Amino acid sequence: MDEFDIVIGLEVHVQLKTKSKIFCSCSTEFESPPNTNICPVCCGYPGVLPVFNQKALELGVRVARGLGCEINPQIYFERKSYFYPDLPKNYQISQYKMPLGENGWLTLPSGKRIGIGRVHLEEDAGKLVHKKDYSLVDLNRTGIPLLEIVSKPDINSADEAFDYLTYLKLALQYIEASDCDMEKGILRCDANISLKKKGTQALGVKVELKNMNSFRGVRDALDYEAKRQAKTLEKSEKITQETRLWDETKRKTMVMRSKEEAHDYRYFPEPDLRKFSISLECKKIQENFLSKIEMPLKKREKFTKMYGLSAKDTDVLISDMWLANFFEEATTTFSDYKKMCGWLLGPFLEQVNALGASSGEVKISPANFAKVVKYFAEGKLNNLAAKKVLSLCVSTNKDIDRVIEEEGLVQVSGHQELQRFIEEALSQNPKPVQEYLGGKQQAIQFLVGQVMRKTQGKANPKVVRELLEESLKKHKGESSE
Repeated sequence: MDEFDIVIGLEVHVQLKTKSKIFCSCSTEFESPPNTNICPVCCGYPGVLPVFNQKALELGVRVARGLGCEINPQIYFERKSYFYPDLPKNYQISQYKMPLGENGWLTLPSGKRIGIGRVHLEEDAGKLVHKKDYSLVDLNRTGIPLLEIVSKPDINSADEAFDYLTYLKLALQYIEASDCDMEKGILRCDANISLKKKGTQALGVKVELKNMNSFRGVRDALDYEAKRQAKTLEKSEKITQETRLWDETKRKTMVMRSKEEAHDYRYFPEPDLRKFSISLECKKIQENFLSKIEMPLKKREKFTKMYGLSAKDTDVLISDMWLANFFEEATTTFSDYKKMCGWLLGPFLEQVNALGASSGEVKISPANFAKVVKYFAEGKLNNLAAKKVLSLCVSTNKDIDRVIEEEGLVQVSGHQELQRFIEEALSQNPKPVQEYLGGKQQAIQFLVGQVMRKTQGKANPKVVRELLEESLKKHKGESSE
């Protein structure tokens, strides 16, 4: 690999967050029974006419401007002809010569800018469900508005491709253009990869990769394909321009078909849709929306520099805009950022995951969550009590102080109050006391547990240990006398 530069371009197809399809009023609901969200328009019946969805256009403009693209002065749709069982019209309404936007960019955490060649609107095809010896066609997805985002060949490693996809997905989610759920097929990615000799300008023959169901799958497929092409070139053999599929099980790419060129699709203007221009008002509305959004890379920088969080914790927080915003709002109540982050990514997410809840089902407010963490930090609640309060409030948003009072969870931390329990534990457990005095340091853990039991888990374990150590020192001094 030392002899070659890797050149990668990515084509991302993302379904836009609309309630109806791009050229008809059929629902875009994902979990509907097969072939129920269909009509003569999206099924391509003779004589039907498409009507363009304004919301799809607005979201397309938002994404294009969010990626720094120039909006073309005049836009029109074209027919892209190909034949496949889940494409009932035998053509797809798309854009080729005059896409919605061009010449944008996406900045990676490394600071590198990846160019965006074009962003264009089109309709999705249906879905084939393959069985053992037959296939089924579901046309529910046919006509769902798609945005295709094509990067320039600026990506030079599989890891860079992974970062690009991660931050592109986050950007689309933050600006509320798409849910980007790969498991539902809402976001899909194809990759083009070629190798060229180091120091040369001419690009090599590119290979297209398909069938990658996760960002890790894209990274693994690109890594494999780069090595395969390098071995081929080192043997002075030629790379064939083709489309290859990634086999997740075998961990290798395999030939699917020879790569199509643009002329193979026989593009021509869609006669049923007029040319149009994007109004200045539409651009301003979307740019105003974007101006109010803090994009993921900005959030990442703020979380690491202003809040002092680790890159690892920051990446988890910003991976979900709701979680990132929850954290920031909670810190206005209690500003121990690292403790807040630890509780949010630990006990809080454990509770949310245990409930199987989505962000919309989490009822506890950021202020109430912050109060639980604050009480723990101040010693009012011990670890177990704080987790119990959190479990009782995460899906109800009950008053924290009332829950603590009703459940009797206020931590026992007064030295005088604890000393009585400590003396009882020492007198009732002579064997571990003697073991500790004899040098077996871990014996104190048993004694801490006894005191915690006597206080019904309300004591501060750290304070208990400190008081036990002091009492045991006295016992040791008395026995030596």
